[in-house]
Order: sequence, then C-alpha cells, then structure tokens
Amino acid sequence: MKQGWKHSIAVGFTAMALFGLAACGSDDESSSSDTTAVAGGSSSETVIVGSANFPGNVLLAEIYAGALESKGVAVERQLNIGNREAYFAAIKGGEIQLLPEYSNAILSFVTKQAGGTVTATNVEEQVAALREQLPDNLTVLDASAAEDKDVLVCNKETAEEFSLEKISDLSDVAKDLVIGAPPEFAERDPFGIPGLKRIYGLEFKEFRPLEIGPPIADALASNAIQCGNLFSAMSIITKNGFVALEDDKVAVPNEAVVPLIATDSATDDVTATLNDVSSKLDTEGLKAMMVKVEQDKTPEADVAAEWLAANGFT
Repeated sequence: MKQGWKHSIAVGFTAMALFGLAACGSDDESSSSDTTAVAGGSSSETVIVGSANFPGNVLLAEIYAGALESKGVAVERQLNIGNREAYFAAIKGGEIQLLPEYSNAILSFVTKQAGGTVTATNVEEQVAALREQLPDNLTVLDASAAEDKDVLVCNKETAEEFSLEKISDLSDVAKDLVIGAPPEFAERDPFGIPGLKRIYGLEFKEFRPLEIGPPIADALASNAIQCGNLFSAMSIITKNGFVALEDDKVAVPNEAVVPLIATDSATDDVTATLNDVSSKLDTEGLKAMMVKVEQDKTPEADVAAEWLAANGFT
C-alpha cells in the first residue's frame, strides 16, 4: 500500500540490492535501464528515474521520464524498485534522482522516521511540510490534482452480507473477516493494521500478506480474503464489483501525486517540465490510463507516450 510501500518486495530488501538497482527492474521494455539523451539537450546530467513496483507508479515514472526526454534531458530508468523503504533509501542515497510520490504517504513516512505526528490537513500543507522535513538533498515539486489513494475494499458478497459502505461499518464484523494487503500493512499507521485498530477499533480474524493488484483481486474474487488494500485508481475495483469503503474517519487524507526529486537534479528546466506535467495530471485522466494498463494490457511506457503526446510533450 502507499502508506507502507508497499509492494511486492519484502521489507528485508537488503542494502546490497540498493547498490544494484539495475537488477531490480523487470525484463519488459517499460522497466528497462537504458539511457536516452536527446540531441541538443538542455542538461548534461543524467536524471535516473525510479519507481515503486506497481503499475500505477511505473506509469507515472514513465510520464516523468518521457516529459524530461522531450525537453532534451538525459534520462535513465530504474523502475520497479520495491516498497517505500527500499526506494526512499535509494533516492536518499543518490542511486536515483526522481520518482513519483503521494503527498500524505511520503509525509507520513518521513514524519514517522523523525518521531513526529502529521498535522497537515490538505495538499498545500503536506507539500510545505515535506519541504521542511525531507533530508536536505531531497525536495518535492508542485503537486498535481491527480490522487491515487489507499482504499480498503471488500468483495461484493461480503459487502452485501454485512451492509458495508464505510470502514466504520466493519467494527462489529472485522473479527470474522480475513484481510489481504502487502506485508508492510501489518506495521503501518495510519493505513495498516495498527492504524485501523487505533482509528477504527478494527481487529481482523487474520491478516494475509499478498502482493497488491491482481493477487489481492484474485483472493477477493475467490473469497480467500473478504477485504483487501488496493489503490483508488485501480480499474480492477470496478471490473470485479468490489466495494471501496468510505474512509469516514479519514485514515488517509489527501494523496496527491507529487514528484520527489534530488535537489541537485531540480534544475530550472527539470523543475519547469515536471511542474508542467503536474499541472496537467488529474484523477480521471489517471484512472483512464490505468484502464489501458490493467485491462487492455498496454505497456506503461506506451500509455505514458500517448498521454505525453496529447499534452504537448513532443
């Protein structure tokens, strides 16, 4: 999940692996590590663009990379790195310079590392807090209007049997239900087992660690789990008739897509380009792109290229 980050790599991702990020990507073209320098480029420095290992984040990373390439910036891709613990260590340590993040999730992560409590209540406050709390070698640029939030979904049968519409409706029945989510969900607060217990008083019958995306969707469809953690932009929610429960006590505040970047790489040209991308990204557009990725099986790089062309990045 975004709050934990999340995805199908174990929390025990080793330090040695972080020094060999080229081995962390998948074998398809969208996750390649090739470097592209455009003739007449405006930057002599290569920006290494990374991503978490789930399709929505890979798609956004491809958009960032393609936008920079269109402006003459040399780009290298190191995609599908892993969960937040892994890729944050990589960008903090300089192995990558740029990746797509989510305003509340990354703020919760860095605030927890510092032993603090998140007080930001909207995207503007989240961005301001991030610029104060991130390490000196990192910053965030303009946030977009696009949101892709952690959501708790239940399969249709469970939702109908217990009349589930919002997370607080689980208070009397969670003890009889199995929940599936990435392994780090077991330790995440606010959106994880500890957070759901603290905020909503929920204690589930069993927690089953599963990779986010199709593995959770398949488990929900077969009723091996009754509820699970997915992302709001995932088309598999509506395709399978899952019920996304309203977060009525706001365990997950605003979750805007925002570029996390090394300060040394945030040149005027790079910053202007990525801010332009953010100004054109919105939630409905992101959901439409995810249908192409998840349902039509179009590679993330191709969907990104189509969006870039349609939005003037040529």
